[in-house]
Amino acid sequence: MPEASPLVDATQVISAIKVESGDAERTQIIELPNRTTTTPPKTTPPKSTPPKTAPPKTAPPKTAPDGAGPNGAGPSKAAANGAEPSKAGPTGTKPNRAEPNRAEPNRAEPNRAEPDEGAPDEGALRRGELGGAERTQVIRLPAADETQVISGVKASAGERDSAVTALIPIVHGRKDGQRTKVPAPRDPGRAPRPARPRREPLDFGHAPAVLTISALGVLMIALGYAGGRIGTGNAQYAYWIGQVVVFTPVVVRLLSRRMAGVAESFVLVMGLALNQYLLKWMYSPDQFRFPDELQHWLATTVIVQSGELFQPNPALPPAVHFPGLAEMGAALTSMTGLPVTASGVIVAGIAHLVFVAVLFAAVLRASNSPAVAGVACATYATALHYLFFNSMFLYQTAALPFFMLAVWATRRWRTEGGWPFVVLAVLSMGVCTVSHHVTAFALVLTLTLLAVVELVVQRPRRWSALVLPGVDLVIVLAWVLFVARDVVSYLEAPVDQVVDTVNNLISGTSEASSTTAAISFGQLIVQGLGLLGLFVLYVALLRDMFQRSDRDAWRWAAAVGGAIFFAGNGARFLGQNGPEIAARLSTFTYVPISILAAIALVRGVQIIPAKDADGHRWRASPPAIDVIAPGGWNLYSRVAAGSLMITVLMIGARAGGWPPIGSILPGPYLAGGFERSVDAYGVDAADWERDSLGHDNRVGGDVTSVSLASTYGRQDPVREVGPLYYADEWGLTEEQLVNDLYIQYLVVDKRLGEQLPEGEAYFENDPHAGNITSPLTATQLGKFDTLTGVDRLYDNGTVRVYRMGVGE
Repeated sequence: MPEASPLVDATQVISAIKVESGDAERTQIIELPNRTTTTPPKTTPPKSTPPKTAPPKTAPPKTAPDGAGPNGAGPSKAAANGAEPSKAGPTGTKPNRAEPNRAEPNRAEPNRAEPDEGAPDEGALRRGELGGAERTQVIRLPAADETQVISGVKASAGERDSAVTALIPIVHGRKDGQRTKVPAPRDPGRAPRPARPRREPLDFGHAPAVLTISALGVLMIALGYAGGRIGTGNAQYAYWIGQVVVFTPVVVRLLSRRMAGVAESFVLVMGLALNQYLLKWMYSPDQFRFPDELQHWLATTVIVQSGELFQPNPALPPAVHFPGLAEMGAALTSMTGLPVTASGVIVAGIAHLVFVAVLFAAVLRASNSPAVAGVACATYATALHYLFFNSMFLYQTAALPFFMLAVWATRRWRTEGGWPFVVLAVLSMGVCTVSHHVTAFALVLTLTLLAVVELVVQRPRRWSALVLPGVDLVIVLAWVLFVARDVVSYLEAPVDQVVDTVNNLISGTSEASSTTAAISFGQLIVQGLGLLGLFVLYVALLRDMFQRSDRDAWRWAAAVGGAIFFAGNGARFLGQNGPEIAARLSTFTYVPISILAAIALVRGVQIIPAKDADGHRWRASPPAIDVIAPGGWNLYSRVAAGSLMITVLMIGARAGGWPPIGSILPGPYLAGGFERSVDAYGVDAADWERDSLGHDNRVGGDVTSVSLASTYGRQDPVREVGPLYYADEWGLTEEQLVNDLYIQYLVVDKRLGEQLPEGEAYFENDPHAGNITSPLTATQLGKFDTLTGVDRLYDNGTVRVYRMGVGE
């Protein structure tokens, strides 16, 4: 490029200039006021103007961030220092400035730069002859030669019209002014890299290929389930490899930051949720086996047969006043004629997928990042109860989508306003309240937390934040006080159990009252590593939020929720009831920690911050939370580390979640094994009870026998019968217990004398739970045949039913 005329004592301020360099088109405002000089202007003999040549075409322009300077390196130095444009030159003459918004060159053809009409040619620029009016000349340069051409300014009155042209090279550097290494110019002989094609709104990117790989994992787990049913020794390997294949490719793609956009991220998340729901369904595709699912199957069947709500359900009395799930299943059965079991599978699956979809939408709205939304949903899929318990045919499964929908609508109302969001939030609160008690209480606490944090963080305070939490509290209290009055007494038992567990841990006693198997040391190691990774990300993100004085109320609310998660999750390692308590809490507290982990992984939060210019590491300013970290090997290492951490969390959740590790594959009967304890012998006995004994008789037995009798058999269950079975001889104590509990029938499964209980207890409220070292003896199980007044009414070779003589 020819050398430009020297500047004549000029100062840079803001004016209109356009720079087109490489494949980026940016606009910067710079102004050079003209000053009087004692140097006489040079006279140049007239020369012929060289013909204009079309500049080379460049790649399509990329959009720079608002306020960014050339190459996206940030605002110009003058703007960064707060300099105001000079309104007058040194001689007091106000320069003639064109308005920046009007000084736009003709951009009809992006790849060709036609000069404005009347603009000087390149020869005039070389000679410094710009005429009287202010002009901006756009000169196209090679990609590596980034140079700004600053327009000339009309001289003051009485002076000869002159022009000042400055060529200011762009120097790459940091905010502290220190230069960084400028990339070498690209080899002109090398073909330019083609620009990435523009993504369409429904561009699924690589989601179909990734989900195909994930589906292969589903097939491997199906083979593992089949092997478990026939007792193949290698079935466990197929199961665990399949879990990794189902989960990890989706996580890697979500963390890669090269997704097509919202559509690809959403399809990946929903495809993963669908594949994982298939894993739950394939465990028992023909019938419900989990006791809670059988209880809700009965509630739905009663509504279908009677056509009325609030009908008695002896298997789960509180479910009578929370009929949301049963009504959905009964409606589908009535409209389609499907069996209740099939309708339950469909309703539970749709509710599970809707919950994941609304969670994705809520995080996307809060973060404005498809990657953060996708990674948050994938991280939440590592919750202890996500795979089975939160996708079963249970009333909590029906309430969770409306829980999340109320949170999403509340955020939309707080950020955008609009009564439709208020109406949607209130309707969601109502459906959540009539579906599940614990989820309704959790929604009140969640909305209250969001409102309180908003009032603390944001200024000015908007007290309207308390409106929706107040409305939800009124709805829940009204339902509990006027309709579901028995829920208080129902929830007292688990609360007392938690208190007793804490007291036992403090006092050092080992007495247990749970039927849940204690967690093994290996499971503790895997789960502890995953939790450690989450904690490191949580602390790093929290440090950045403090250093940046973050004012986002929803991020701070998530931070408070994350602290509650770690506090509640500590119960997992405390005693025999710990895993169940932590798992129930994590259904709600895992949402905020998943969001924070996704922000930390996708935004590249520094675990150990880099040193600043003064050599300080921990006092260095963190990057803005909405700026995505650069690519390269740093990106690859972050993707690998993030994928490994989330995969470890998933493995820990499968090993320590539901079903228990000993029943993780379907197979033959296991005593005290919940789903593994339901087989044809038990179901046949329950059907006989319904057909031969009638309904609502008081029937006792082990965990599985009572569950089947109260659902398939339509009997009134008696669960506190353990002492009757453990007694070697029948005496007055046992007789008194039968009369006090009004036990009419007892179910005895002889396999209790052949196997130790999988869940460390044979009975609910088992007095020997956790301390059982041998199966029941033949004397303990056979004593009922020798009792006077006790009759054996049913025997299929494995399960027997005795009439105890009470009420005759």
